[in-house]
Parts: sequence; structure tokens; C-alpha cells
Amino acid sequence: MLEATINPMFWNAPDFVLVATNIMFWSTQVALLVVVAAILRRLFRIQQPRVLLAFWRVLLIASFALPAIQPWHKLVRVGELTIAMEPATDPRVLPPSSPGLSVWHVSTQQFVSVCGAVILLGIVVRLLMFAAGLRKLRQFRRRSQSIPSSTETGQLLAAMRKHVGCDADFRLSDDVESPVTFGWRAPSILFPAEFLTMEPQLQKAIACHELLHVRRHDWAMHFVEELIRVAMWFHPAILWLVAQSRLAREQVVDQQVLGLTGARKPYLEALLRFATDQKHLTAIPAPPFLAERQLARRVSVMLKEVRMSRTRLAMSLAAIAVLIGAAGVTAVWMFPLKAVAQNAPSTAVAGGVAGGIVGGVAEGVVRGVTDGVARGIAGGVSADEPQVDRAAIWTDEVKRGPMMIQVRGLGELVRDDASGKLIARISLPDEITKDVRANQSAMVDTRKGVVAGHVSELGQNKAGTRTIDIALDAALPTGAGAGLAIDATVDIEKIDDILYVGRPVRVMSGASSTVYKLTADGEEATRVPVKFGRASVANIEVLDGLKVGDTIILSDPSAWNGAEKIRLK
Repeated sequence: MLEATINPMFWNAPDFVLVATNIMFWSTQVALLVVVAAILRRLFRIQQPRVLLAFWRVLLIASFALPAIQPWHKLVRVGELTIAMEPATDPRVLPPSSPGLSVWHVSTQQFVSVCGAVILLGIVVRLLMFAAGLRKLRQFRRRSQSIPSSTETGQLLAAMRKHVGCDADFRLSDDVESPVTFGWRAPSILFPAEFLTMEPQLQKAIACHELLHVRRHDWAMHFVEELIRVAMWFHPAILWLVAQSRLAREQVVDQQVLGLTGARKPYLEALLRFATDQKHLTAIPAPPFLAERQLARRVSVMLKEVRMSRTRLAMSLAAIAVLIGAAGVTAVWMFPLKAVAQNAPSTAVAGGVAGGIVGGVAEGVVRGVTDGVARGIAGGVSADEPQVDRAAIWTDEVKRGPMMIQVRGLGELVRDDASGKLIARISLPDEITKDVRANQSAMVDTRKGVVAGHVSELGQNKAGTRTIDIALDAALPTGAGAGLAIDATVDIEKIDDILYVGRPVRVMSGASSTVYKLTADGEEATRVPVKFGRASVANIEVLDGLKVGDTIILSDPSAWNGAEKIRLK
């Protein structure tokens, strides 16, 4: 028996591959946006910390909003393809349920699947590390000691609380090498032991910095950013955006500290005092007083005044917004996200697909589409007996007669190296072409017309695929030329007197499955077990469970949640 399996294009692969592919395309979109934004920021010399903080945050939000605001390319969900066996009456005519064909190498799908699995594994590992970091913070606080208010340092800190206008619990910890602020309802500020030995001016500057973080609720934002870093650990552009947001936030706080204390030199000295590599703090989800890589940029902003007129700033930001918008449109056009749509033309199904797409992004894309289609088709009826629009499904009647085994694939018109004439060249997995021979008849669909031909040559096996050259026995339609995409079928073998029916979605050759068979009055359809034999793109052999004249539903039944009976309306 001649049989092989193809998954044509990645959207016909398993749902996991589709989701992983969309993540990769979205990642590329974001990367392009971030690169353009970074270039424009330098080009227009935007250096004000407050403006930069808002700029990076808006870009970060826009990056995650991209899947929701861009149009999704709706693709027809199809099952795996096998060697085509067509009715001998007219092998060129396929029922509407038959999928379009093209070859997508299995190695590519495996690559996408492996990338998706690695991403998921990385998220799990990073999430565990994040949870461990929160646990460490809790342990650090438990082991820390409060600073008595009766001491000179305690009185200084109390004065700074009043001066900044917020409260926090100041504590000393041997576990930290730099001041650390964390907590929502009861914020805590941990100082290293050396804090007590520092000059009062340095203590004021440091305390003011940390209290401003408390007043601004910055640890909540830091917490959210850590979650983003967990989920997007694989995306350098997102990680870079988070880093830029954190740098801008620290620069904003630096300016506020100088405004409240007026002590530039002590504050700079305090920054330099902690400008060392704090290895212990990298494992906890709390911002250190100063990250070593931020030192130069934070100090440079404090030492020079950055000024730009409001008019120039507004015009610069407007120009940047337009250019980033253009870059976003280009990125979406070059790397479109793809959603699975049901192969049905009804309005109800279209609405269901749209609802599913809106409801699902990333992992929820495929599941959301399926649920949306289910809601659109079922119309809110009970899951025990869904109501299905007749116009939303494809049906076929079981027949007995001859069938033709065919190989079918996509390719293009090319010039023959020897004769210079136009020929059709398709590419198929090598295992499918094992029964293809020279001079076998073929039909070439140029989308402008169907042309008869015959196999002239089989190419060498390269990376598991082989090309088939088809000589054309008739003139090409007007407008057909080299490079034109074509769809060709090659006749392999004719089988006489076989019981067959249109191939239901997801049913493969040799499978034992259940299908929905229409009742005699055509008002309902019930699930019946069927044993299938040899399969094709459009038809499949029936070995048991159906007889001539039975009508079954070919459309994907997954939206009906395995109901034993459905009602047609």
C-alpha cells in the first residue's frame, strides 16, 4: 500500500508548533521595533529621564499589545496529507474540504517544536528561581535587625521619613552588600552593616533614595518587570527594554534626591561607595542601590543638565511615534501572526473564529479559535446536542467505484535545461515518490487553467526530498510563464470497485475512528465507529461501519466536544 504523511506548512502542524511559530514571529516584530526605537532615541537625542522612562514603558506595553492590535492571517486548519487517491471520473476536481498542498520539511517543524519546548522549560526554571529569590528576601528580613530610634542614625532616618513624606522599616542585614528596598503593604529597607559607620550626609542621601522608591511604589513595578523577565527570558529585545526602563527609573529618582537634599557630592560619593559587583543581590527580586553597569550613565546625567524646549521635545516625540508606527506596520507585514480558521463559509463560523482569535494570544490562540468556532456554530445550545448550521459543514455520500492513486504537490513552472521549454517542477518527500515512474500521466493546475502532462524526470534525493519534472502535453494558458506557482498531480495507479467516501478531517489511512452519519431524514447526525483503509487527500477507503448511500460529515468535529448526536438546522 502506498502511503506517506505530509504536514503542509507550519500552520497545518500540531497546535504547539503553530503557537511556537507565532511566538517567534512576534519576537521578531518586537526586535525590529526596539532596534528602530533605540536608533531614533539617539538620533533625536532624547535624554530626559522622565521622558525616557515613559518612552520605554510605552514601548514595552506596545510590544505586548502587538498580537491584539494587528490583523492575524487566518489559515485553514487541515489534517495530515497522504498520497492522493482520486475518483477516476475526474481526478482534477476535489471537494471543498480538501486542503491546499505544499511541502514543509519535517526538520523545520522539529526545530520549531524544540525551540518552543526550550522556551517553556526556561520559563519554568526562571519561575522557580524567582520564587526562590522571594523566599531569600523573606529570610533576609527575618535575619535582619531593626535600627533603634534612640541612636543617632535612628534619629537621622526618622527625620528623612518626615522629609520625604513616607514611612518604611529601616533594618540592618549581613546578607546584603547594598541597600535594598522591597515590600508593598509594609515596605522594608535593608542596609548593609557598614551603613552605621558612614558619614551622616551619605546616610541621608542613601535613605532619601530608598524612601523615594517606597513613595513611588517602585518595587511593585520591579516585581512586574521580574515576571516579564521570567516569561521573556529568551527575548533579548524585551530584556533590554526592561533594563532601559529600570535605568531611567533610577535616573528619575537620582534627580529627585538631588532636588530634596541639594547634596550632589555626598550622593555621588554614596553611589561610588556601592559601585561594586553585588553577586548576592543578583539572585533576589529587588533592585540594588546601584547596579555597576548603570554607574556611568547615572553619574553623567547628574553632572550635566539635559535641556530641550517643550516644542522641540513634542515634535521629536511625534516624529518618533510616526516612524515607530511605520516600523511596526512593516514588521507585521513581514512577519504576520497566523490563526487557525475552520474551513467553512458561514457567517456564524466566521464570527466564532473572530471571537476565538480575540480571546486567545500565544498559547491561547489555537484554543481560543476552537472555542470561538464552537460558540459560533453551536449558538449557545447545550453541549449534549449541539445545533449545527448546514451551511457550515461539508458532507459526502459513500460510493462504490474506481479510484485513482495520485501524488500531489506544489511547485512552479521552470525552463528545462536541455530543451529550454517550460516544464512543471514539484518537490515532494522522497518516500512519497517511490512509485513515481517516467511517462506517468499528470495534471498541472496553473491557477489560470489545467494542463495535461506526463512525468519526464525524477531528481536526486536531497535532504529527504525529490523533485519531479512534468513535461506539458498541451499549450499553457495565456499569462502563464516561468516562476508561476502550480499545483500538480501524478496518476500512480487506478483501483477498481472500491467502497470510498470523502476523507473526513483528521482521519488517516488505516485508522479506526468515529464520524457523524446523517439520519435518514437529514435532521440529525450521530457518531458511528468506522474502519478506514487506504486514504487520499480527498477520499478514503471504507472497510467497515458504512454502506453505499450513507452520508457523513467531513468537517472538523472538534467544536462539538464529542457529542453523541448533533442537530442540523
